[in-house]
Amino acid sequence: MVIRFTRAARFFCACALLLLTALVSVGTRSVSVSTPYTFRGRPLPVVIYRNISGGRPTDISFEEFKKDLAWLAENGYTALSESELVAALRREAPLPESPVLLLFDEGAKSFRTEALPVLKEAGLAWFPLSKSGLLSNELRAAGYPVMRVERVSGFTMGEQMNA
Repeated sequence: MVIRFTRAARFFCACALLLLTALVSVGTRSVSVSTPYTFRGRPLPVVIYRNISGGRPTDISFEEFKKDLAWLAENGYTALSESELVAALRREAPLPESPVLLLFDEGAKSFRTEALPVLKEAGLAWFPLSKSGLLSNELRAAGYPVMRVERVSGFTMGEQMNA
């Protein structure tokens, strides 16, 4: 049995094949974005503080918070500022060797009274927790894998970062 195609049918098949090839190649490019950043094979840590000294079992104490900041400094982490993050997302500047994003629930009373003075004194950049979804989406869209670290009592910063 021999199937014969008309010139129009062959043209249609060729166009369909070209279109399918173009769609597959475009999809392949968008899926295979090479990751521009990995720190020791790990994603960019985003550390989230909900409440400090709030009295709930999941809240961390003020002493634990200060130990967290000391651990980050001792282990070479750099808290990213908004300008550094924007420059990295736009591919205008690379991220530092060991970046970290610090997010705080700025609505918690303990943030203004306890955390903010320590952050200002240390000169550390931070982001409001309300931006966490936007930051995660932007980082993932730019090819930066993200590791969310929800800081809770009972674990040290080192244990949570290395988990």
